[in-house]
Amino acid sequence: MAKARVKDDVVIISKETWEWARTNSQYQALLEELEDLEDLRREKAKAEKGIPFEEVVKDYERLHRVRLRP
Repeated sequence: MAKARVKDDVVIISKETWEWARTNSQYQALLEELEDLEDLRREKAKAEKGIPFEEVVKDYERLHRVRLRP
């Protein structure tokens, strides 16, 4: 199995290993948990910095396929 690198409390897994694990039913739930945790970490980091209003509008437009700005 491929090795994982560790850097500042972060484990880096190659895309090849990640894709292999996603196709293996034993690891699917674990990977979904890890993805959810990463999403939460990113959102928390955004919240600590604050989110610019323009970024919120862009995300809304993208998600709802609308154009709010001229």
